[in-house]
Amino acid sequence: MWKRKQPEPVDLEDVMTETPPVWPIATRPAAPDPAPAADVPAERSSPSRASTLGATLRIKGDLVADEDLVIQGQVEGSILHTRSLTIGAQGKVRGDIRARRIVVEGSVEGNLFALENVSLRPGATVRGDIYAAAIAMEDGARLIGRIDMDNAPAVPTVKVAVPGSLETPGAELTDSQSDELLTGS
Repeated sequence: MWKRKQPEPVDLEDVMTETPPVWPIATRPAAPDPAPAADVPAERSSPSRASTLGATLRIKGDLVADEDLVIQGQVEGSILHTRSLTIGAQGKVRGDIRARRIVVEGSVEGNLFALENVSLRPGATVRGDIYAAAIAMEDGARLIGRIDMDNAPAVPTVKVAVPGSLETPGAELTDSQSDELLTGS
């Protein structure tokens, strides 16, 4: 009645030369958005363009990046980021965060320094101070700390060498330069 299909033979050379498929990574379930893309803020309209640190990843150490990033895992250390940084609903960060824009849906234990704005979404928990020019806090978000909108910091440009790039790589940061940027001194 039920016949088990025999697997087709696989040519190892074909498998090794094929380009692997690229699967989109969703940070939250897709929902129809009635608003046109022009009316939607950039951080909500294109989450698929952001890199994602998955929920099973745990990182100890400082993180420096220059591309949109979604953190669903755990990071223990300071983060220096020159673009949009999202701490996803499953994300947990223990350390100070410096970025252009910060969106928190998960939990952060540390101070937030944003050049443009900080957004705390429902379910977000922040234990630390927030330094930003603009702050949005939605119902259901928790802040244990203070807000300082007068002393919003400047986020420096980070030049990172890209492996395999034909362009001249930017100046890589030394450990001492990275420490200075992350501590703000």
